[in-house]
Amino acid sequence: MKKVILGISSSIAAYKACDLARLLVKDGCSVFTILTENAVHLVTPLTLETLTGNPVYTESFARERREMGHIELKENASLFLVAPATANIIGKFANGIADDLLSTTFLAVACPVLVAPAMNPNMWNHPAVQENINKLKTWNVRFVEPEAGPVACGDTGYGRLAEIDTIFRAAKDVLEG
Repeated sequence: MKKVILGISSSIAAYKACDLARLLVKDGCSVFTILTENAVHLVTPLTLETLTGNPVYTESFARERREMGHIELKENASLFLVAPATANIIGKFANGIADDLLSTTFLAVACPVLVAPAMNPNMWNHPAVQENINKLKTWNVRFVEPEAGPVACGDTGYGRLAEIDTIFRAAKDVLEG
């Protein structure tokens, strides 16, 4: 069984990750989810625990489990998938900032990494974000590019999370590759 670590950052598109988790489980993957502190306000751990059958991680040091999450999670991982990935988490990844469980786990994994960004079009087009993405690509981080269209704030352009089926197919390609 393939182990997928699904990271969810605080984009309004976070709710779509529930469908992604469901598809991965249906495909036979064991899915372990990491929610950033702010993503917890957009999708609940209970929802993801129910969909995956596994605990959801929200803190670097879980007192009730007595382990260091980023070390335990990385063991036997086949894929580290972040969907949605905000400009903030992409910047942390690109600059080695490890101040939460998701960014710390990124630095700890040895498996392939796939990132599906979601953000305001102005943020997506900002030179800092594009520089961070290009830097990550040089480290063999793979991306599912965002789509053009309306986003939650009412703006239109590139930055909208790719369709869940597109992200799922990209994840399957990595897992089967």
